[in-house]
Amino acid sequence: MKMKKNIFGLLAIVTLAFPNSVIAYGQEDMSTNTESSVQSSEENVMSRSSEESDSSDILDESTSETITSSSYENEETSTTVSVEQTSPSTATSVENSLETESSEDQAAIILPYFGEDEYGSYSVPRNRSDINPEVLSRATTPAVSADTLATPTKSFVDISSHNGNVSIEDFKIMKQYGVKGVVIKLTEYTTYINNYAKVQINNAKAAGLQVSAYHYSWFKTDADARKEAEYFANAAKSFGLDSSTVMVNDMEEPQIAGKGDHTQNSLAFQKRLNELGYGNVRHYVGLYWLNSGLINASKLGQKNLWVAAYPYSVSKNNYYTSYGAWQWNDKLSFPGVNGSFDISADYTNVYSSNESLIDYSSHVMNIGWQVAAANNQVSGTVGQAKRIEAIKLSLVNTSNGGIEYQTHIQDIGWEKNWKANGQISGTTGQKKQIEALRIRLTGAMAAKYDIYYRVHTERFGWLNWAKNGAQAGTQGFGYELEAYQIRLVPKGESAPTGSGNSFVIYQDLAIQYQAHIREKGWQEYVMNGKIAGTTGQALPIEALKMKVGSNPLSLSGGIDYQAHVAKEGWQNWKSDNAISGTVGKALQAEAIRIKLNGNLATHYDIYYRVHSASYGWLGWAKNGEAAGTERLAKGMEAIEVRIVKKHGIAPSSSTAAFLKG
Repeated sequence: MKMKKNIFGLLAIVTLAFPNSVIAYGQEDMSTNTESSVQSSEENVMSRSSEESDSSDILDESTSETITSSSYENEETSTTVSVEQTSPSTATSVENSLETESSEDQAAIILPYFGEDEYGSYSVPRNRSDINPEVLSRATTPAVSADTLATPTKSFVDISSHNGNVSIEDFKIMKQYGVKGVVIKLTEYTTYINNYAKVQINNAKAAGLQVSAYHYSWFKTDADARKEAEYFANAAKSFGLDSSTVMVNDMEEPQIAGKGDHTQNSLAFQKRLNELGYGNVRHYVGLYWLNSGLINASKLGQKNLWVAAYPYSVSKNNYYTSYGAWQWNDKLSFPGVNGSFDISADYTNVYSSNESLIDYSSHVMNIGWQVAAANNQVSGTVGQAKRIEAIKLSLVNTSNGGIEYQTHIQDIGWEKNWKANGQISGTTGQKKQIEALRIRLTGAMAAKYDIYYRVHTERFGWLNWAKNGAQAGTQGFGYELEAYQIRLVPKGESAPTGSGNSFVIYQDLAIQYQAHIREKGWQEYVMNGKIAGTTGQALPIEALKMKVGSNPLSLSGGIDYQAHVAKEGWQNWKSDNAISGTVGKALQAEAIRIKLNGNLATHYDIYYRVHSASYGWLGWAKNGEAAGTERLAKGMEAIEVRIVKKHGIAPSSSTAAFLKG
């Protein structure tokens, strides 16, 4: 049955019980959202009007029926999404519809409705579930009209099924008052979908607003967080929301407060959405969740948080600017639009920019073309050792300029021509990796924005940001470009921060080595590929010293080496020009191990071979392997060392590098 039949009788009871209070109400519809309880547009207007008189939809608490809908068919798109919904009439019903409480669960924390801080008194949202709403009283926050000038910034509204079919014209009126975006509730737990979401999304887009989405969360474990993320993502895809959509985790349900690690669970929710293609995930919380430590702001990232705190005294001041956005009122009305709305100030242009965005897509090894990423998202893969083979970039929501880009391709080098506006740069079907790229804007866009980009390459990981046509990546290493990230930054605003180089060209490392020879003493240092010692003179090497002679890439690390000495065996490892072997003991060195350390070992291989008495030149060893002889009484007479870049061509030999008696 429709809940409206019980509202007005209960309203009178509640009014008598709480004559000086306002019923708790926020962005959520207080009625269950099934086919049997969808309000008509006319009923929705009545519901909104009742809210403006400081009341909300009140549930008949005597009702405990369970309503099950096997599917919801959206009339706009005929998209069918499976749902199973439970009447929210009692707390018991939602506990049954969710999971059975573990005996190990902690008691829920009582969330206060209001508080005091350096900005004065405020209230916070609470109990706005569409699955299990409660009727509670709290002190009122002021109703505000959008034409009031002395208010915080009116960047974006958020709506749910309670707001019904907000028309295109309604959204256009909101735009006249500075609103640039709308965040629409799609889902709750894994059983609820907003029946109005599709028309709300379409109308907001038609009005030119940026559309984001939120999910009302119930998860208390990592596993449940992932399940709810999957439910949210599936609904978003069914409504046509692409991977550039801002997806919000609405963490406010009082029944789960203090149950589980909310920060880690939110990160699990975020990670699963990322895996499903949605890279721009944010988190909504009431201020108490942060002040009490229920949510660790630093771990989620303060700018990733949308915080709610409603001041009792509204002024033009923007507060809580250390966060990404601030929801400052839940009763904002727009002249000519029915009902009232939650309103927020956006400090990062995440929810309300509706500015020119960039879409970029990558053709990845064993995957093919990925879903397009958007401004500041990552395209490609990280940690999967998969090369990007081609890219295509385009600007959206603008006709005032374009974008051009060029890639450095394995075995080809830099493409001869710049590609533009959705053209493919790179190759497909040839198994050739992109190793570097450069990007630039054209026309009016170049005058308005700087374009920043950085790449994740094999072995280097994330390099620093480049901008406006500069090179990013590597050249000469043969490293795969595995991922990249792009940001459009308005001229004059702060650049993204990073460290190190954005583009690295291969240069050889130089290793110097010096041999101490019986009867001759220390020879002069020689470098890569040169011979230290003697051949044909039967004079053994007794000691060695080695050091990095030239490190043009300024990579961290050094060289370690270990000699096997007659009568003594393998000595301890020595480093960076220390003596390995003996001097003045007439003991020959018979074998050697050499290796690089630090980042030098990441980007270079070290090869070496020895000339051994009676055997002559043995084969090549590398990276800490033994070269020479052991227990054969054959001294090393000469040594040769070479540095080879990773993936480079190794020196060849047909004999063993090490012989052992």
